[in-house]
Amino acid sequence: VSIAPIFSVPEISDAVKTRKEDVVAVSPIVAGAALKGPADRLLNELGHEASVEGVAKYYQEWISTLVIDTADFDSAENIESLGIDCVVTETVMADSQIAASLGSTLLGLKR
Repeated sequence: VSIAPIFSVPEISDAVKTRKEDVVAVSPIVAGAALKGPADRLLNELGHEASVEGVAKYYQEWISTLVIDTADFDSAENIESLGIDCVVTETVMADSQIAASLGSTLLGLKR
C-alpha cells in the first residue's frame, strides 16, 4: 500500500518493470493480517484481497519473486500460477536468528 505512491510515478514504475526479473518482494501480509500498520485494511479498502495472493496480484507487474511466511505455504502454488516465483520461509523476525536467516535467504535470491 505504501508503495502505490512511488509506483504512481511513471518513470519509477517503468524502471522497476524493466528490471522485473531482479525484483524480489517480501509480503507484508502474514496469515491474512498485516504485521504492523494498516496494510491489510488498506488493501481491502482499495479492492484487493488482504492475503499473500492479493499481494502477489498487486505486485505482479513489478516482481519476479515473492517471499511469503511459512504460515501461508498453502498459497505458494497459486502465487506461482501468476508467473511469480514463490519462496516460503519464516518472515516474522521474532528473534535475531530468524532475522539473519531471512536476510540470508533474500541475499541468496540475488540473480
